[in-house]
Amino acid sequence: MFRKLIISVSAVLLSTVSVAAADPFDNARYYLQTKENQAALQIIDSGQFDVNMQTDEGYSLLHYAAGAGNLEMVKALLERGADPNLKSAIGMTPYQMAIGTMVKAEIRKAMTRAPVPPSTASTGPEPLAFASPATPGRSNGMCAMVRAEKINDGRSPALRPFLKAKDAIWYNHPDELTGLIEDCVDVNQQDEYGWSLLHQAADRDRVDLARILLSHGARKDLRNKDGQTAPQLAKSPEMKALLGFAEVQRPAPAEQGSAGNKVECEQKFRADAALSSDETGRSRAYRRWQQCLKTGLYW
Repeated sequence: MFRKLIISVSAVLLSTVSVAAADPFDNARYYLQTKENQAALQIIDSGQFDVNMQTDEGYSLLHYAAGAGNLEMVKALLERGADPNLKSAIGMTPYQMAIGTMVKAEIRKAMTRAPVPPSTASTGPEPLAFASPATPGRSNGMCAMVRAEKINDGRSPALRPFLKAKDAIWYNHPDELTGLIEDCVDVNQQDEYGWSLLHQAADRDRVDLARILLSHGARKDLRNKDGQTAPQLAKSPEMKALLGFAEVQRPAPAEQGSAGNKVECEQKFRADAALSSDETGRSRAYRRWQQCLKTGLYW
């Protein structure tokens, strides 16, 4: 009798384990995270659950595929109707979990195409809506996500998109740069030193990113506070050819030596030198003075 009872309990336990192990969502999640994509797709295409099904924490298969950096599965899920704007219970989107430049680019494109739902089943914060000056119409969500990042990096929410675009140039993330300037970042915005995004790309020799900026209307004639244009910062032959150093013309010689310019240049030099605390600062002021005498521009 006791033996029969043990056998019965064991059968129930095995049955329970079998049912748990057969959870199609969990199996699909496991396969896509281990990049056994054919096995994952076979389960997804069986229709046993909705492609936008979320866990108790609010994560969908697209969240997991993005977090695993599985580009093939991200594409496959999006083709099957996965919603790139779904948010987890803590407000995370698939894009925010994405690993890899190409994965982020694929999800960003889908976010641009897909309508943002007025509400979601998650308890996360509602998506923020910001108009795009570069591309009128619906936002692709990039700037909203950057502004809403819960990080203590000293950056004000208003400046985060532009500074994030600078970071994208520094770390060579073309998809992120494209998404930001197509959403809300002014491609010709300048920082406190007068540097535009094209200045940054030229200085870092990011030729591909410079092409992106130019295709979105970046100006080559903007000057920073040292009087430099982006073409003047170009280093490699490829960057120089792209920006066309010869296209940026200096003021005509007749305008360079006017008495008014000389006086103004000297005044700026004296004020600049007076504020300099060391020899390096005074040398910099002197170079700017000589530049001003030649070009009429001190900064």
